[in-house]
Formats: sequence, structure tokens, C-alpha cells
Amino acid sequence: MSYVSLYRKWRPQTFDEIAGQSHITQTLQNAIDKGRISHAYLFCGPRGTGKTTTARALAKAINCVEGPTSNSCNKCESCRSIDDGSSIDVLELDAASNRRVEEIRDLLEKIPYSASGGNKKVYIIDEVHMLTTESFNTLLKTLEEPPEHVIFVLATTEPHKVIPTILSRCQRFDFRRISPPDIEARLAHVAEAEGIPIETAALSLISHHAQGALRDALGALEQLGSYTNEKITSADVIALLGLTDSELLFDFTDLLGKDDLAGGLLFIDELVAKGVDLRRFIQDLLGHLRNVFLRQSVRDMRQAGVPDDLKERLSAQAAQIEPRTLTFYIQTLNDIYGQSRWSTDLRLLFEIALFKLAKSETDASFEGILRRLERLESAALNGALSAAQAAPASTPKRPARASTPKNRDEAAPTVPVAPVAPAPTRKTEAGTPAPPAAGGGDFDIESVRRAWPQVLKFVKEKKPSRYNFFAAGKPVRLEDGVLVLALKKSDKEFVETPENIQLLRNTLKLVAGYDIPIQCELANGAPKTVAVTEGDGAADDMLAPDDYIKLVQDTFGAKIVEDISVKETESQGEQS
Repeated sequence: MSYVSLYRKWRPQTFDEIAGQSHITQTLQNAIDKGRISHAYLFCGPRGTGKTTTARALAKAINCVEGPTSNSCNKCESCRSIDDGSSIDVLELDAASNRRVEEIRDLLEKIPYSASGGNKKVYIIDEVHMLTTESFNTLLKTLEEPPEHVIFVLATTEPHKVIPTILSRCQRFDFRRISPPDIEARLAHVAEAEGIPIETAALSLISHHAQGALRDALGALEQLGSYTNEKITSADVIALLGLTDSELLFDFTDLLGKDDLAGGLLFIDELVAKGVDLRRFIQDLLGHLRNVFLRQSVRDMRQAGVPDDLKERLSAQAAQIEPRTLTFYIQTLNDIYGQSRWSTDLRLLFEIALFKLAKSETDASFEGILRRLERLESAALNGALSAAQAAPASTPKRPARASTPKNRDEAAPTVPVAPVAPAPTRKTEAGTPAPPAAGGGDFDIESVRRAWPQVLKFVKEKKPSRYNFFAAGKPVRLEDGVLVLALKKSDKEFVETPENIQLLRNTLKLVAGYDIPIQCELANGAPKTVAVTEGDGAADDMLAPDDYIKLVQDTFGAKIVEDISVKETESQGEQS
């Protein structure tokens, strides 16, 4: 027997074998069992999702010797003849090559003849949207007054091109793209039966590359089976199907996050030297940035289809890139991807886009200004700017009275003020005790818990993309001077990155004055989210306006030159 391709050999034979379309197969099975078979059906959806296969299964169920039945026997002469395409009661027509009105008229002339062996004559017209307007009008008359022994099944990938008068006379079924897990399970079954050794990671790559088309996935598996005699690996899939290695996507995204224009240009040069399709690379890069976006927005990454070994690195990139900046990346790359169809020099187009992404200071738009402000705020909040950087070498010289002295305590401001480090807040002057200093003071886990809502409130205002992850944590204890947070596994992977731990530590120090090392542990159960409320508790009282002033002083090396509120108070006292 001659060789049969995998997608034909493993074509589903019954409704139960059709993957990912249970909303359709169940409806058709119930309709057959209840004797409510329509005279015309419209199957529409993406390629490779089972439209023609379902039409054949419907024809077998209706014309089976034991039928009409929702489960055909696949053993009788009628079922076997439909499988091998020799049945005279089931006629398949490709509208793409038989679109003229004469060919449709020839088809309709055979309709009056009754079924020879089965219960009904089934006409399956594939790619029906390719018919001409005259052909549609010719078919319309038969659909308006169909013979009792005839059933039409129209299949199309573009239902919007079918004229409304045809649509209104058919029962429409929309086929969905088959999910990657369903495709992966089917591929694993076929590979095992065919003796094709393949890694699970390779199956995952194929299932995502197929974009919901099981037929395409089976074709790729067959091609890979001929590509190597060894066990098929992820590297084989990437090499044969022209996919982009995930390492390249992560590396290029890291360069974008660092605004490394020179590194990015060199990266593009290496891609061109290796013969990588830049348009495909941009497409895969957009998919990768979408995964980063999903990681910032949701905690469950199952819908993104990211392999487990990449989730940790994806979480790290999601924490490094601000949401507004990430949106800018996606919009810019999506624009050049659309322009790439008509571009004569895609490399130049890509390099110009890289310049826009890496040199955001050249963007004078409102969105560009907001992105730069957000980066400055992020750097200040995470302690990236220290007081030692207050007067860099590139900063123009200022007048002597405004320069920053080596020792801030030696400076003489216009209105005498206490040194910055031990300066009490106004609430301290009124009798409220100052918050405990770093590594000292009298505090316990309860005081940290009281301050925690205010910490979350501050994070929500400054870093909204991280708030949901932080809010899922719960301070459980102080252990050897270390604050322990309990989180679920998915949240713990995100929160325990060095950047996020430092952010929490800095915020806790700012809000409550507690400079405590923080570590994460897995919670026994799902931790309760700490609510952020506008109450009048102790946590609200811990954040005073002077705390913001102190943050600016510590971060940027600023100095109080004149305290207007103090001078106004003194002048009012003298007048009285």
C-alpha cells in the first residue's frame, strides 16, 4: 500500500474523535438522535480545525446502515465508501476550482435523484465563499425549496464573503482554533503510535506554532520525523520550522530594557549574518513581549503557553520593564511589522525602530515624557540614585552658596534647620515618638502588620503593576531580625526577585522607619490580600509630609535652603 500522510491517516472518523470542537459535535449528535437534521449547514472557521472532517462524520452518521445514528459504525459499506471517497451519495466539491455558474448548474441537475444506498444525499461544498455571485444565486433557489433527501454542508474560512441570503438559510457552526494542550495531546498520541521519538518541549513548540490548526501540526510532525533519525528536540523544531530561539528573544528584550542601542544594532547584524528572517523575528518578538505583558497583568501564565523553565526569567523581565514602556515597545514593533510587507529594506526599518525604543529621550510626545518621568520615579524609589550621585562630573557648576558641601551638617541655610539625618518630624515635636531606626528600636511583627497597608498603598500609587503580587503576601513573623512574607508559589516567584525585595524594604523604611531585611516563604494556604483602606489607624499616621522631604533629600542629595512655613510662623509671632 502506498504511503499516506499523517493528517490523512489520522483523520478523525467519528464525532467523538474530533478534537476541540465539542460545542459543535455535541449539537450535531443531539440533533441526529432527536431527528432534527437540517437541510443546510454552514461550517466556518480557520483552516485545519476540522470543518471537512466534521462534514464527513455527519454524512456517515446519517447514511450509516445502523442510522441515522450519532455514532457511526465505520464498518458498513456506506461508512467505508465515504472514508475512501467512493460513495455516490456523498459528493465533495471544491468551490475554488468549480466556481462558475455552469458547474453549479451541473451539480444541481443531479439533485432530484434519490440516494442509492444511504438515507440522504450529502453535498459538501468546500471554500464556498469562492463561488461567483451568479453561482450563489443559482444555489439559492435549491436552498429555498430543498428536496427532502438532500443535505448541503457548506464550509468556508471567510463567512463574511457568503451572501446574506445563503447565510440565512443555513445552520451556522463556528469552529474554534484548537487549543495548544489539545494539539499537544493529539501529537503525542500519533507520535507514539507511529514510533516517532520526540521531546515534550518539542511537542509544545509545534502545538503553539500551529496556531490552532491540528492539520498543520500533524504536517510539521511528519516533516520532523523525516528530518532526523534521533529523538526530535526543541532545537530540531526551531531549525526546521524557522522559529526564533527563546534565548534570542530574551537577550534582545534585555538590550531594550537597558537602552543599549549599540548592542541592539550589533544583535540585528548578527541576525542578518545568520540568515534569520527579520519579519519572523519581529513577529516572535511581539509574541514574547505579549507574554511579558501577561506576566505583569495576570499571575496564571497557562494561557500564554510559556514553558515552565522560562517562567522565572519571564517574571524577571516583567519586573524590570515598566508597563508604559512595554506598551511603547509593542506599539512600535507592531507598526514596523505592518510596514514590513511593503518595505524594500526591512533591516533599516528595524534599526530605526530600535533607535526609537533605545533613545526614548528623543521622543517629545506626551507619552514619551510620561515614560521618562516613570523611569526617574522608579530609579528613585528603588534606591538606584544615591546621595553620592547628587553632583556628578557632568553637572554644570552652580554658585558657591547653592553647591552641595561635603558634609551636609556644615551647610548654613537661610533659616537654621537641624541636620537631615536626626531631624525630627513635626509630629515628633508635638510629642509623638519618632519611628525606630534601622536595625534598632522597639518594634514587633504586629507593628509591621499595622504599617503594611500603608506600604501597599504607597506601592499601588507608585508601582501599580506590582501591587497585586505584593498585596498577596502576608507578614507572618520576624525571625532573627528578618521579616518573613508568606505567599503562594506563583506570587513568590515574582516578589522574591532582588529588585522587588529592595522596593518593599525601601518602602517599609520610608513609611514606618523599619529598615528590615525581607525574605519570602511558601504559604500553607492562599494568603489573604491585605486591604488598602483610608482608615485613621496607626498606619495612616506613620506617613507624614516630612517623610517625603526626607526621601528626596536621601535620594537626590538635596538640601533645605529655605523653610517658608517656618519664616511665616516667626513673622506672625513678631507681629503679635
